[in-house]
Amino acid sequence: MCTQGVIQLIGKPVNEKQASISFNLLPGSDPVAMGCFLAIWEGTRALSTSEALQTRKIISGELFGEHLFGALSIGKKNYIIGLGIDKGKTTETIVATLSLSTSAILNQPLPAVCSNISVNADNIGTDFLIAHFSSPCCNQIKANKKWIALFQGEFNPGFYDGTNMIATSKAAPYQYSGSIIMKNIPKGLGRFETYTLIFGQGLDKFGNLDYTKLISSCTFIVWRSKIYIGASATNPLLSPSSVLLNAL
Repeated sequence: MCTQGVIQLIGKPVNEKQASISFNLLPGSDPVAMGCFLAIWEGTRALSTSEALQTRKIISGELFGEHLFGALSIGKKNYIIGLGIDKGKTTETIVATLSLSTSAILNQPLPAVCSNISVNADNIGTDFLIAHFSSPCCNQIKANKKWIALFQGEFNPGFYDGTNMIATSKAAPYQYSGSIIMKNIPKGLGRFETYTLIFGQGLDKFGNLDYTKLISSCTFIVWRSKIYIGASATNPLLSPSSVLLNAL
């Protein structure tokens, strides 16, 4: 059982000219440190903010809110709406999208794609786990490093400075979905213990993981699984071809 936390983006067209958008960041997030923004592009791909029709900066302390994009031609043109981080930087990245197509129905929710991280009970070993993640494919446009980090206990504000981090692993460059193995976890994973796995993006100026940019979480309890008893990272009871063994 995995309890997920995601950056949510919800929206609907309200008339032929306007679309109403709501967002919800993870608890404890700092929108300014993350460089959070909303943007809308004509077409079906999220590009850089310099190519957006309209943008809106998410301000300090604004963990949730609403915005109205106007001056649109709804029903005549396709649009894509994105919530991103690192506005204006070379690592500018979209973490959630909404598709506003010509077939969109007024006041009906728009299809959304949100970044998420999860781990299945049967992908947990004594000292390793296999995480599954996804994010909008437009993340391939920018080379913002994606990574996961493991913490003891439930999600809490201490994660934003890396306090009590247990282990980390990185995704392959430009990989926007797939699996990552985290192996040789110090002291292993205790049965019946609670852990939280974080999906983050970006490095700080020193090249370390930037814990201010958390975009999804997964809190889980280690139960008995098919590979937990007697398995280890050096000899997992799992076919190597069944996962993408990134960051080994």
